[in-house]
Amino acid sequence: MGYNILAELARLAARSKRRVGVGVGQRNPHLSLAVAKAQRFSDVVLVGNVGEAGRDVVLTSQPEQKLVEMLIDGTIDAAVRGTISARKTLQQLKQQTGAHQICRSALLSTSDSRQFFLLPVGIDEGTSLSERARLAVETAKLLSALSVAPKVGVLSGGRSEDKGRTEAVDLTLASAEALTKQLCSVGIDANNYNILIEDAAKSSNILVAPDGVTGNLIFRTLIFLGGGKGHGAPFFGIPHTFVDTSRSGAAFADAIIMAGALSNLAQG
Repeated sequence: MGYNILAELARLAARSKRRVGVGVGQRNPHLSLAVAKAQRFSDVVLVGNVGEAGRDVVLTSQPEQKLVEMLIDGTIDAAVRGTISARKTLQQLKQQTGAHQICRSALLSTSDSRQFFLLPVGIDEGTSLSERARLAVETAKLLSALSVAPKVGVLSGGRSEDKGRTEAVDLTLASAEALTKQLCSVGIDANNYNILIEDAAKSSNILVAPDGVTGNLIFRTLIFLGGGKGHGAPFFGIPHTFVDTSRSGAAFADAIIMAGALSNLAQG
């Protein structure tokens, strides 16, 4: 089943050009190309501690702090991490917004162009069933707002017949079953695929890993070994639009378009 989530994001981004700040912590040839590609959707403002060939940059010795400040004070409508530090950016988001729990849901595509959101993807995210449920619900709301019917595929550490082999696997099996029931109880179309991620990816546009470490490994395997792509990961839990990216392999243009789209969505 195909879901063109990127097309819906582009449609929404084109509705009104937003000012999107992008962090620059190191030179990356893909970033300049991405800015050029995304310019018809967004007015891009580069914020960093190094220059970017042929483009104006808001120069600062603390780009993570400055980018978040500009987002909060309204200088920019949305932000994309770009090539600045993930750890420092997350620290600034928590410190300046007062948020305690911030999670991401990453939009990915496989080598044959199947698109879906994967969560959790941070190694310290989604540590409890309630956190994974909250993130799945928020991601489902996002897809619904894009006029895409959410279909959730819940994953675990084994097949159902593997119950009893190890305690660790048993815990993931029970958690996946409980999460599936919880999502269905609030009206979300969710199915438990256990460890069969290949089946889940065929039928779902949201995949829920058993925990953040597993999600991060799925993300890295798909992007860096499997010929897939990462298109950006919106943060949930803050009252602002911020899209995370991987410094080494992100499709920066898609992340900028996503940020503009979500900013338009937030404006109503």
